[in-house]
Amino acid sequence: MVATPPPRPPGAAGDFVVVEDSGEFSYYRSREDLLADLEYVGEAPCIIDRAATTYRLELDENRHLRMGPPLGQVEFHWLRQALADAREVHPERHRLQRAETTGLADLVAGLFETLQLERGTDAELGLWALEIDGLATRRNALADVDRLLAGNEHLDTVRVTDPFGHQYLPVWHPRHRHIGHAGYLTYVEVPARRGPGRR
Repeated sequence: MVATPPPRPPGAAGDFVVVEDSGEFSYYRSREDLLADLEYVGEAPCIIDRAATTYRLELDENRHLRMGPPLGQVEFHWLRQALADAREVHPERHRLQRAETTGLADLVAGLFETLQLERGTDAELGLWALEIDGLATRRNALADVDRLLAGNEHLDTVRVTDPFGHQYLPVWHPRHRHIGHAGYLTYVEVPARRGPGRR
């Protein structure tokens, strides 16, 4: 008789987005990475998987952190507002500004994609494409795109396409010199063109 494997704990497979107690968003490639990085139960009031299911942290019988059971789907309006708040407080950490989405599935998918790209956590996502004054080039990561565009005074002629096919217009945000940093780039999604015959 073949023994059946034990059931997998919640969220055992796949990656996660955590909304931290500070309101900031973090991306984790696995449940193990998430549990290794977090220190206390209240640090992650909301953990989201790619199916938009939420979890919380809890303590096991040995007082070690673990993921609790699924709590249902994340609330769309709350998630959209929490992301907007995080972008307002730390715009330099949320630099890919996707167009507004109308559904939860698209919002969660876009959140996972942008956090992966912004954090540079997965080199296997594909190449970035840039068009500068009609000349095309490719780069491996958002940091490489930043380096190429640093100091470019004519960003209105530049189009950047991420590995998922979303196209952006780069925007430079200067900072005051006393902060000790010249500034940073954000990337504002260019709305997709409508098909022929549609107005």
